[in-house]
Amino acid sequence: MAIQLAFSTVACPAWTIDEVAQRAAAMGYQGVELRTHGGGEGLASDPASGSADKTRDVLRAAGIEPVCLSTSFTLHHKSDQTARQVHRQILDAIHLAAHIGFSSIRVFGGWYEPGENSRSVLQRIAKRARALMDVAMDAGVHVLFENSRPFSQAKPWWWLLDLVEHPMAGMCWNVMDAAAAGESPAVSVPNLHSRIRLAKITDVIFGEGSGFVPIGAGEVEIHDFVNRLLGIGYDGYISVEWDPTWAPNLAAADEVLPQARETVQGWLDDVAGEIELAASGKKK
Repeated sequence: MAIQLAFSTVACPAWTIDEVAQRAAAMGYQGVELRTHGGGEGLASDPASGSADKTRDVLRAAGIEPVCLSTSFTLHHKSDQTARQVHRQILDAIHLAAHIGFSSIRVFGGWYEPGENSRSVLQRIAKRARALMDVAMDAGVHVLFENSRPFSQAKPWWWLLDLVEHPMAGMCWNVMDAAAAGESPAVSVPNLHSRIRLAKITDVIFGEGSGFVPIGAGEVEIHDFVNRLLGIGYDGYISVEWDPTWAPNLAAADEVLPQARETVQGWLDDVAGEIELAASGKKK
């Protein structure tokens, strides 16, 4: 399977699941990453707030693949009571994802407790993650960690996934968060390689005048990221993230998402054309 394109529904918090599916198809996307708050308000397409059957059926009818159910859960908690509660909530998310047809859920690692070092936190996260893996395996749903502060770079995740040592654990790699921590795709992609199961792209300008910008217009090395994913044989999804939920002055999703798809698809087509040209030259 070639790389395919999706977008995260943080880009369109007011769209219902019907609108998400219809507009994704109209814009030429193959899949969607559905954000969930576990129910409640804020996201009209949140599958935890509505009917899982409807979400599944609407996406299927539109020919849109449910790529990832993206949660806010973290696994760093020191308190056993909190950890047990989060464990149950993540299991619920895994079952919801399986019912709809998602191949993965997204979680975060978390952060340091006062007085802790990174290694002890990562060991605890790995322990919490291992306890989810049998259920994830039975459900056919991968548990993907998204890199974020303070664990934005590849090295701690390589180490953590080595500790978890399970085929259902992997990475949702956010190239912008890595860039904000000073790490380029030239480091992240070779180090994590096949552990990257979902690639997430957002473009920004750092420093003075900072903020979100359309894909390809900022300082994040997204074009290089895409090329390096192709170089390791990555054949999963690239998910576009545009976040008016946190930055309400951003342009509407209807304006930004079509351009993002066109830009990334253009990069993919360029590489495919180069490969085809090289192959035809060899035949001659």
